[in-house]
Amino acid sequence: MKKNKFITTLFLSCLTLSAGLLLNEQAFANPAETTVAPDQIITENAQKLTQIKEVKKELLHQKNNKNEQLANLEKKIKKIQVSLDQIEEIEVIGRISNPSKSDNTQMIKLKTELLPTTIQADAKSIKKEQLIELKQQETSLKIETDTLSKQQSETEKQAAQLSDKITQVEKQKTEQAKQTDTRTAIVAAAKTHLGKPYVYGAAGPDAFDCSGLVQVAFASAGQALGRTTVDQETAGTIISVTEAQAGDLVFWGSHGGTYHVGISTGDGSYIHAPVPGDVVQIATVASYAPDFAVRIL
Repeated sequence: MKKNKFITTLFLSCLTLSAGLLLNEQAFANPAETTVAPDQIITENAQKLTQIKEVKKELLHQKNNKNEQLANLEKKIKKIQVSLDQIEEIEVIGRISNPSKSDNTQMIKLKTELLPTTIQADAKSIKKEQLIELKQQETSLKIETDTLSKQQSETEKQAAQLSDKITQVEKQKTEQAKQTDTRTAIVAAAKTHLGKPYVYGAAGPDAFDCSGLVQVAFASAGQALGRTTVDQETAGTIISVTEAQAGDLVFWGSHGGTYHVGISTGDGSYIHAPVPGDVVQIATVASYAPDFAVRIL
């Protein structure tokens, strides 16, 4: 009884995991709105998976016990059924062997070595009652085994969902790490050109205009990008300047009519090649505010 209660409690607690999975998927669906770190999601889901494995282990143990009980019951039922069949055979033989036969001179009575009829009747009644009780137990055990099978199926499904979720988040974590490395590489590449002069139409190695600097920095990190500011602003998703992270682009002008671009460093600053007569430098959003930003990675 205690084990059954324990199993039920564990199983019911695991039924909430599917809802938890859904919530985790929603929480991690949009990187811009993510409030839960991938490592935390992985850890929480791994803990849930461990819990489910414990439930699976207990369910299997319980099912094996039920199957063993069923096998023993079936043996008892078979044994009692054999006894009943034998009693019924004896009754049939008794009915055939008991009639009296007479002729004109004497009465010949056929004798049989049978148990008294009342003893046979009592034995048969007891066996039938035992058989009914055992079959009721068998039915109950089959229902319980069926329930355990369904619970096993549900926990298997939940375990698969959790494993898939962990794999998905680990993949996203790897992708995010790659993006972070790429973003860092872009900013680092741009910084290597600090102090080089602005020259209209130049794209290195000794001079740059704004979009030329951006193109070369992205190329250094293995990312192909168009040459003009309009090409570059349409290469990603528009975001607000306050959302800009390292490696995002910041633009001046209206969308489709931009005239300047820089690379965000992610700390309220950006690197850009400003105007003729000036050099590649780091500036702050506060000193010369962009109109919008674009996320390419």
